[in-house]
Amino acid sequence: MFTVKSFYDLTLDELNEIYLLRGLVFVVGQKITEENEIDRADRQALHFFHANERGEVLAYLRLFDLATFSDEAHPAEPGAWTLGRVAVHPDARGTGLGRSLLDEALTWIEENTEAERISISAQAYLAGSYYGAAGFEVVGEPYLEAGIEHVRMVRPIER
Repeated sequence: MFTVKSFYDLTLDELNEIYLLRGLVFVVGQKITEENEIDRADRQALHFFHANERGEVLAYLRLFDLATFSDEAHPAEPGAWTLGRVAVHPDARGTGLGRSLLDEALTWIEENTEAERISISAQAYLAGSYYGAAGFEVVGEPYLEAGIEHVRMVRPIER
């Protein structure tokens, strides 16, 4: 149901569909214009997504190892992986696809990495429901990111 690929393994069509979805959700839907939606972190990330039979990406997130990649938005954190840019097409919301996306990505990290924890920057309004239900706990105080209140959340991985 989900595909995981490095940036350089994506086809041009897949990359275009990913950017179309992210633009629709973050730029059009959430009006995030303070920072570049497309950034160099995409080159280091693994891209985790679901596309329909026409190749349209309906659910997406990116993930990477914070021990090997960091930038000003993603501080180095040995032992942790992160996920972000979680996006579900408006037409696919309410179908369970977003929950499946998150669950499958967490399982992928647990089964394919040596991560001790997953550390994310989550929109604060999702902390209690979406991410809380997946076992994440808020660490620290809320902060603004791209003009939206966020919280740092961590989910330990038990091996």
